[in-house]
Amino acid sequence: MQPLPFHGFGGPPPPQHPGHRSGPDESKGNFGPAFWIMGSFLGLIAVVDAGLGHGESILIFLGLAAFLTGLYSLIFKRRSWAALPGRTAAICMTTAGISAALLGGIAAGVDGSRKAEAAAQPTTAIELEADVSAKLAQREENVRKAEEALKAREEAVAAAEGGAEANTIKEGIWTVGKDIVPGVYRTTQEVSDSCSWVITRTGSNGSDYIDHDFYVKGGFPMVTLAAGQTFDTEGCGNWAKQ
Repeated sequence: MQPLPFHGFGGPPPPQHPGHRSGPDESKGNFGPAFWIMGSFLGLIAVVDAGLGHGESILIFLGLAAFLTGLYSLIFKRRSWAALPGRTAAICMTTAGISAALLGGIAAGVDGSRKAEAAAQPTTAIELEADVSAKLAQREENVRKAEEALKAREEAVAAAEGGAEANTIKEGIWTVGKDIVPGVYRTTQEVSDSCSWVITRTGSNGSDYIDHDFYVKGGFPMVTLAAGQTFDTEGCGNWAKQ
């Protein structure tokens, strides 16, 4: 490696002897054997990567080579294998190397994402048909689950309504244990003078009175009903099981 000339590195070079001539083994001009060896090696790597379709790796490799070459010249103040003429050239090469490596890395990331997306897509007619069939099957499964959930909800609502209706007595004559459930009942609304109710023994044709109130004056009357009884209510509204 030859020391850099005085273009921002160190002091001026020592004077040359006027009678000195280059020998047969010395390099002629500014570029020595190292330049041609490294240049050929980097060119070969670039050609191989290009043949393999790895354009982004060319940028990364050459960028790193340029960065290290420029950094070497800046640190050791030598021309390096690239025969950089001075500090400015070394800075430019270092910057260019960093930029090329970054661009190569970005290109590699974009290319990798594109390849991954392409690999995830069906490539043949058979694969495309299988993919469409799988999506349709999944959609049908989702619809079936939604219908089952809706049916279960409707059944739950119907059961709740049925349970509430079973525990409610409306106007009319009812047989306890058959038409209505035994228990204690209370009117759902405050009654007026028109409310009347009668509890008789079932099968007595309403002649065997157990309890009654023909003239309820108001409030929320309550009754206790047992199996084998008949409950006759009129003008009291609905009764709810307590």
